[in-house]
Amino acid sequence: MAADDALYSGSPVDRLAAARHLSARARRRLVERVEGWPGLSPGALNAWLLFVTTKPPTWRDPLLAWPEGPPTLGEPHPGFLYPDPVGFWTEVRRWAIELLGGQEPGWSTSECLSLTTLVHVGDDPSHLTLARRLCRPRLVVFLDEPAWRSGEMEVAVERLAIRDPHREGQVYEGWWGTTPDGLVVGKAPQHPTMHRLYDAGDLTRWLGRAPVPR
Repeated sequence: MAADDALYSGSPVDRLAAARHLSARARRRLVERVEGWPGLSPGALNAWLLFVTTKPPTWRDPLLAWPEGPPTLGEPHPGFLYPDPVGFWTEVRRWAIELLGGQEPGWSTSECLSLTTLVHVGDDPSHLTLARRLCRPRLVVFLDEPAWRSGEMEVAVERLAIRDPHREGQVYEGWWGTTPDGLVVGKAPQHPTMHRLYDAGDLTRWLGRAPVPR
């Protein structure tokens, strides 16, 4: 398998191994080619898993600077470790572990985050287009309805709901689907910032229903 093919393989193991096999100079050269990468969007240049959101960063700590920087290769972006006051990044890390760990049981947090990117599209859908073109993900999860609408993707979906543990009868609907070329696409029942409104076990079961990319 050619080096570039391995870097964007359908196999998470092959993607990560290819990225870590590159020299520091080669990694830096690839990252330096990236232009127009959106702010508040940590992740890997060859991410297998792509989260997409439009929500503004209410999670930012006014006393702690956000670790800006380009995408990484072969290692987690430090933005995933940001100690935000609302627990957003804690939940994002958990989701990444559930989704990538489901593909590669036994993977550590570091390995899972080394193949994950979260892109803030804001009101500019071209940010998603750029992230998909550069990362070539095999699993895309939209974290909110506006993010999904910005994607303008055609996919047949299986709708799934999780309950609100605090309000009787209240449910939040998400879904999973697969595009004709085998890309798995999901829309989350709730945004990770809303983790107090859903039961972690219910959300884990939804994550566990993600189809296997072809």
